[in-house]
Amino acid sequence: MDLSATGYYLLVTALLSVPLLFRNSAVVRTFLLRWTLLLLCITALIGVVDIGLFDAWGAKLDRKAINYLRYPKEAASGASWGWMALLLGVAVVHVVVFERALRWIDFARDHTAGSRAARITSAVLAPVVCLVAARGGPQDDPINKSWAYFSRHPVLNLAALNSVWNALEIAVEPAEVETNPYRALLSEEADRLFSKPRTKDPQRTSSILAERRPNILLVLLESWTADVIEPLGGDSGVTPAFTKFAQEGLLFTNFYSTGFRTEQGLCALISGFPAQPKTTIMRNYGKFDKLPSLVGRLHDAGYSSTYWYAGNTEFANTRAYLEAMGFDRIYDEKDFLGAAGTEWGAFDKALFDLHLERANSEQQPFFHVVMTSTSHEPFDAPVEQVFKGAGEPDRYRNTVHYTDACLGAFLQAARSQPWYANTLVVVVADHGHYLPHYRDAFSDARHRVPFLITGGALREELRGTAIATYASHVDVPALLLHQLGADAGEFTWSRDPLDPSVPHHVLWTFNEGYGIADSTQSLAFDLVGDRIIELRERSDTAAQQRLLEQGRADVQVLLDQYIGFNQ
Repeated sequence: MDLSATGYYLLVTALLSVPLLFRNSAVVRTFLLRWTLLLLCITALIGVVDIGLFDAWGAKLDRKAINYLRYPKEAASGASWGWMALLLGVAVVHVVVFERALRWIDFARDHTAGSRAARITSAVLAPVVCLVAARGGPQDDPINKSWAYFSRHPVLNLAALNSVWNALEIAVEPAEVETNPYRALLSEEADRLFSKPRTKDPQRTSSILAERRPNILLVLLESWTADVIEPLGGDSGVTPAFTKFAQEGLLFTNFYSTGFRTEQGLCALISGFPAQPKTTIMRNYGKFDKLPSLVGRLHDAGYSSTYWYAGNTEFANTRAYLEAMGFDRIYDEKDFLGAAGTEWGAFDKALFDLHLERANSEQQPFFHVVMTSTSHEPFDAPVEQVFKGAGEPDRYRNTVHYTDACLGAFLQAARSQPWYANTLVVVVADHGHYLPHYRDAFSDARHRVPFLITGGALREELRGTAIATYASHVDVPALLLHQLGADAGEFTWSRDPLDPSVPHHVLWTFNEGYGIADSTQSLAFDLVGDRIIELRERSDTAAQQRLLEQGRADVQVLLDQYIGFNQ
């Protein structure tokens, strides 16, 4: 793969050098020198971008990352200034060192000397050798990414994947997925596995409501993971308020995020559509507006709807998606002018305070989504330093602890509001995070997140209980609609976790791979390397094979549906 990247780089140089074999040209020589310097700078930039992306996402450069360049402020806000300065320094050192090495090449040398036959041979062979190297050799099929994938450890595969080659592939491949790259089964078999019994009859579900038509308040917690939730086996002392409310609500102990970005979590929660391995549907006009909408179904039932966020809703097409889903009112950074906060928005206390101030004037029954932001990476909010370490794990714990305190104060204050007694409060993370225990990007543990149902509308006998059913973001539309006695058939991915008559499993995706889990087994699968990279129970081969086939079917159907939205 290194030779292939070199072949691509040198092909232009070889072609431009051909005239120098027959006529000396200072113009061509100068251009070649500057061209080589440009390639050197590009290579250094690609290298440090890959380092930064691997640190944040566990992946190399891809189209998801490139899409973030449309929002430079938010993209820069995802990393600390110190980290970005270090990466920039590495790039500068790279350029300086190799620029000095470049001086050893004699760009002034006259190549017109020697026999004409030798020069003609060189003129033909140099581009041909570059082309053969670029395609990876003289074999029938040209090199592709899977050639570099040799291990069940993704970090080793990414190390073997030449960064320049990867960037060149992104540059030449279509901007949008046009054919399903994950077709592993016959369509009929994939559809059969995907269409296993799903909840259709709301009467089958267990009712958790004390009120027939409650308000629904959905609180989305930025980057929270089960690793900091004590009732879920996480670190103690990070989220004491959540722990307290878990003792008064219904806690799901096996709830999973479908992706690793907020826009993926939103599409799953509101539209019941999972995250995709290579792209994000919210970035694509003409696709996301064809998704079903929980907001729309609740409107049909007489609900008003409001989205509350203290940051920029233009980021990642979020406002366009929310408008398409039918929200009546969207609060964003324009409603928090002058408020203190981070690069991602006003502090969470201001967000919750605004909701407390205005919720009483909202038409009821209402559906409210409150999205926090203070616990967004790089976790540099000036909050109380409860955890004294200077490293990333404790910075993460401190920002989560801050949001937890704000959440606790908000829910406590909400109890005195007239709308609370008739409100079902759903508290869930938008996605997990690799911190504080440096979880792999593909791992089961990284995608396990808190999900709690509480509020005045929850039946008293369910308070302080837990449910171990495996569920994920995509299951929320079916859960909520069935509680209201409404059909959720258009949410084809959504299984009601309170319906014991259907099988339950969860699917999550990461860059070029997927994970799948149920009560018997959990695995992560590398779609490029075509191998299992994480497995919970190695002795249970039957469950392993069953989940492997289910995952293949789900991902194949997912991409077929995604592509079909263009048609």
